[in-house]
Amino acid sequence: MMKAAVLYRPYELGIDDVPVPEVGPGQVLIRVSVCGLCGTDVNLYTGTYTARRPVIIGHEFAGEVAATGPGVALDPGTTVTVDPNESCGACYWCHSGQPTFCQNMPAYGVLRDGGFAEYVLVGERGVYPLPQGLEPEQAAFAEPVSCAVHGADQAAYRAGGSALIIGDGPMGLLQTQLAAQAGLSRLIVLGHHPRKLELARAFGADVTLAPADGDLRQAVLDHTGGLGAEVVVVAVGKAGVIEQAFDLAKEGGRIVIFGFAPEGERASFSPFQLLSRELSVVGSWVNPYTFPRALDLLASGKVQVAPFITHRIGLGGLQQAIEMMQSKPQGFIKAMVGFQA
Repeated sequence: MMKAAVLYRPYELGIDDVPVPEVGPGQVLIRVSVCGLCGTDVNLYTGTYTARRPVIIGHEFAGEVAATGPGVALDPGTTVTVDPNESCGACYWCHSGQPTFCQNMPAYGVLRDGGFAEYVLVGERGVYPLPQGLEPEQAAFAEPVSCAVHGADQAAYRAGGSALIIGDGPMGLLQTQLAAQAGLSRLIVLGHHPRKLELARAFGADVTLAPADGDLRQAVLDHTGGLGAEVVVVAVGKAGVIEQAFDLAKEGGRIVIFGFAPEGERASFSPFQLLSRELSVVGSWVNPYTFPRALDLLASGKVQVAPFITHRIGLGGLQQAIEMMQSKPQGFIKAMVGFQA
């Protein structure tokens, strides 16, 4: 038996004894070292994001290979992380180079059991041995970093251009780091938390703004020569913020919806504004083929994640950490759940 965080229904999370999964052909049993708590986990907990229940949540994890099934080339003891969005490689979408839309994706921690457990069973296809020198705690960030890399691809930052990142949570701060390395002439970050905005400046933001500063539209115009931002990345899941992004973008600009709004939530916009200003609105959904690039960024130190980790807890503290993510107390950014080998 093993300990695991099982979500039975919204707001009902148990730390329970469950059987250790049995390994089959092409599968890998991983002894989890660490698993990060993400906003998606909170949305699953509150029921604002669809899951298969009951399910062991957690999708940002790393550990070591404990056992393998027939046909798997990995050696036990290998330190690894896992792309939880493991596409099948055989459907229409995978063959078309769009694995994001794979209809057979396991989605560990959402549709299949995930990493808030002592062991997790995964398919070999999504397993990545860690680059030399990369520790499991940093490697557990490979999934959010890979999503941020896809977001940067969708943003198509241009050297000499301008960008506005809305949101100072971990995903907004990851996007800030990637945008800062694109040669922008002006990078603005909008957020609510002084410590996180301080990190944004350390990561390369030229300007940080907060709602309390007053007229945000005028502030963005002031910092972009009266034009607005060429790229606006919405790294929070709120429809009202998406609506606000239209007023902050430059004519001919691009708006990237990067944060997860609750399923069923609606936002409104003016079709004439979209037409007459030739705005582009694009989504950024998970991480198609960006996981290796994320590991390279982490191993090279080009993306920093250690400053995000404010709380290290055991599995028994997961409920409290979820509540902290909801209330966002001062100083809280990211909680990592560690497991004893």
